[in-house]
Amino acid sequence: ISMQRAALLASAALWVMHPKLYWASVTTQINLARWAVEHGLSDMCICLHFWALVLNCASVICNRQCPLHRDPRSAPEGFDIMTSIGHYCDGLMTLSNLGIQLQYNSGVMVGCSGHNVRHGVTYTGDCIVWAWFMRDSLHNFVGTPRPSYAGYTDVY
Repeated sequence: ISMQRAALLASAALWVMHPKLYWASVTTQINLARWAVEHGLSDMCICLHFWALVLNCASVICNRQCPLHRDPRSAPEGFDIMTSIGHYCDGLMTLSNLGIQLQYNSGVMVGCSGHNVRHGVTYTGDCIVWAWFMRDSLHNFVGTPRPSYAGYTDVY
């Protein structure tokens, strides 16, 4: 339950950053729940009921420096959302192929295409990162089409 608030916040952020991915992920969860009901998988239905995030995968990284990398199994059109918590200092997230370095303090949330953007984190202290992402295999399993890339729209 403690992770649900952060997951709901990440879902809301995804709705703003990449609405097509948000709705594709919602559709995937609905279709997966229908499939679970049709196959009598009540435990799966209960788990889906408590899964607060629209993205279908999560990774928890504790007290680990994260060298620059890409996530080749993530969909290129998708966004990974990374949120940090803990008592640490000198947090720095590097998005190297974009030439960007971000101050990565506790509570910061970053969304980017982990497939396309080379990213890494350094810090000093105790740090937990929740990384949420999407795997195409689940979308493919329930027949949800892959969303297009996020677009930029002027806001007035």
